[in-house]
Amino acid sequence: MREPVSLAYLLARASDTLADTEGLDAELRFEMLQHFGEILGGGEKATWLAKLSNEVIPFQKHEGEILLLETMGEVFDWLDRLDCEQARCAILKVMKHILHGQSLDIQRFEIQQWHMLREDAELEEYCFLVAGCVGEFWTEIGNLALAEFSSVDLGDLKQMGVNYGKGLQLINILRDLPADLRLGRCYIPGVDPSDRGAVMREATRWRLRARAYLSEGQAYAASLRSRRTRAATALPGLIGESTLDLLDQASWEELDSGIKVPRRDVYRFMWESFFV
Repeated sequence: MREPVSLAYLLARASDTLADTEGLDAELRFEMLQHFGEILGGGEKATWLAKLSNEVIPFQKHEGEILLLETMGEVFDWLDRLDCEQARCAILKVMKHILHGQSLDIQRFEIQQWHMLREDAELEEYCFLVAGCVGEFWTEIGNLALAEFSSVDLGDLKQMGVNYGKGLQLINILRDLPADLRLGRCYIPGVDPSDRGAVMREATRWRLRARAYLSEGQAYAASLRSRRTRAATALPGLIGESTLDLLDQASWEELDSGIKVPRRDVYRFMWESFFV
């Protein structure tokens, strides 16, 4: 599984860096993401790579992200050389979803200047596009690479993987509520962003949904036949459940200060993940 998963990670990390670059005009970020998708579909790269070098990389602060963006030509070449056509198709599919989700986020909150999502379906869609699709991708690659990947039917396993990814993304959103609100973004649907009490009450409902999705993730992990794959799959869920426990008890001020699972607990979850 390592090669296609690693390649997909680099592509997704690059698009995420583009989407989140501070100080870069929203229209330019949106345009760069759209062209990124065209390159993955076989479009020309030179113009995009030149714009990346001249207009995007100068705004980067993280050394690893700078290096990644500087070597994107090689990452695209790696995708072109990938031997397994089924794995390549899976990468293109997951990146299409991710790029759409990132573009939609910029379009809604920055270009169209939305202040909040309006319906539950919009949050569910966003969570699928930027994370749920990754659970589906992981399932497809595991099924391609490993004989008897899971004891669960492939179609059911894909849906479990989708829900697992959505649950993990919901945790990110719920943890970052104050920071997102300062940026003028409320991902909790149908609430007045200026009413902290209403936001916190609705957040409780979404934490319950996140827990339900994570329970599917743990059932997913338990169904996997490879111990290493099972551990790698279970670990984010164990950390996620602990994060939800902290969020259940957190005040707005504690949320604003940052909720983080202690490192000692992460080490314990790494050990526990082998026994799911």
